[in-house]
Amino acid sequence: MLFFKWLDKIAFLNIKVWDFSVNSLLRSYGIAFLFRVALRHPVKTITGIRKYQNLTSKNVLTDSASLKKQSGKKHITDKKSITGVGFCLKPVEPLCISGRANHSCKFFESDLYLQNGNVPLCCRNCLIKKIGLWVLSSKSSFYIMTSAKDILYDMIIPSVKSEKFSKGLFCICKFSFEPFKIALSIAGIEAGLFSFESGDCRDYKTWLKADIGIKNEQTELSMKDIKLIEEKLSMAKEGNNYKFKKVENIFYAYD
Repeated sequence: MLFFKWLDKIAFLNIKVWDFSVNSLLRSYGIAFLFRVALRHPVKTITGIRKYQNLTSKNVLTDSASLKKQSGKKHITDKKSITGVGFCLKPVEPLCISGRANHSCKFFESDLYLQNGNVPLCCRNCLIKKIGLWVLSSKSSFYIMTSAKDILYDMIIPSVKSEKFSKGLFCICKFSFEPFKIALSIAGIEAGLFSFESGDCRDYKTWLKADIGIKNEQTELSMKDIKLIEEKLSMAKEGNNYKFKKVENIFYAYD
């Protein structure tokens, strides 16, 4: 696949997902994307690819540094916004009580955040918990992301079909940036992306294992990005009296 990696390196046609696409073409995610998105919604797909090419040519959304501090409202504004974090942010020591490679968070599902004490040890310094509380106050939706196929069915396809989500903020590995960007562009989701500082996937082989839940390392975000995420979500803050209700794989805020 060296040829396709070279195409990515030179950004042939302002596209950097040649190698990823070829590797994924015959996998369940690639097949589902082809038949459920590209062939079923050709106009949106072409429009999204052109938008992605334009972003690539301008080097937009490559990392968190490209996002302006004033753009919090731009990415998190209303019920059509979503904040997503990789499951690999879940703690491994002590192990997350919700398990790791899933969309669950007992801290929010059991309303533990409404208590003033007795929080499980694994939740006390959990970054997913911290970000989730910021998301809750902004009344955005919250999504613990696992496989590419789940993301496709939970977020991309509904947005392509009915504009379910239009804005977002996501914490993912840098390796996933380009394929994620092109999927978001096709789905019509304007987003800010933050890459993990450590413990993340650096190649397709490692990414493929994480995609099926094999990920023992805990990822981390830089303190700079954590602060920036907090600033962005606090710009969209609406109150402190909201609760999360999990519907299928996504947490939705309600009064």
